[in-house]
Amino acid sequence: MDVLKYASEAYANNIKMVLFFSLPFLLAFLIPVLSPMPTFTAVGANFLRTGSMYIDLTSFDIAVIFLSFIISMFLISFAIVSINLIIKSQRTFTNIKKEVLDGIEKYVVSVFWLYTTAWVLILIVNLFSYEWNLNELVTPVFALAISLPIFYAPTAIVIDEQRPIRAMLTSLGIIKKQFGLFIMWVLIGAAALSVIDFLFILVQGIIPYAYLIPLTINALIILPFLIMLQVQIYLTKYTILK
Repeated sequence: MDVLKYASEAYANNIKMVLFFSLPFLLAFLIPVLSPMPTFTAVGANFLRTGSMYIDLTSFDIAVIFLSFIISMFLISFAIVSINLIIKSQRTFTNIKKEVLDGIEKYVVSVFWLYTTAWVLILIVNLFSYEWNLNELVTPVFALAISLPIFYAPTAIVIDEQRPIRAMLTSLGIIKKQFGLFIMWVLIGAAALSVIDFLFILVQGIIPYAYLIPLTINALIILPFLIMLQVQIYLTKYTILK
């Protein structure tokens, strides 16, 4: 498929720049591990332990967790916007240095608030549903529902300079129009993350700090490529850029 070809070529042709802008992903993944935030590592990412949210936390722990979350979310937003700008510069023949200098601040702020709002809503639903022992059903359904409108939203914000609400509507439209490519993206992502999770299981207990291996692979290779593929799928809305 053309989108896979474009994404692979974009990653290979910009490998140094992609790795540089992907470092914030790695830092964002490591911060929760080093903070008092109750998390565990699986499939190359960190997940929150809901039950551990009810343990006694000091004011200092809460402050560190809050600060860690803000920094991690900002780093993730910065990395996503930067990788989107790499594709935008190639497909629209603009200067990447000028794009980064002129637009990255407003893009990052928009993506940051978009992701932060979504994360907070999911956390609230998770905590309330946990009280009723429904979190295993309610939280995944709600997370899926809220992830669809923000799936292509960062790309719409960067590529078309749309406002967050408009970008969310555009995301739903792209998913509907290119549902097959959306499913392809999900399957590729699931397969890649499953492979690194299997790798983690193999080396766990053998190599010290083995959890860093899947986190690093995900941050520097898998996630950047998936974002590039996501942008290429989004750009199919412009026939001339296919």
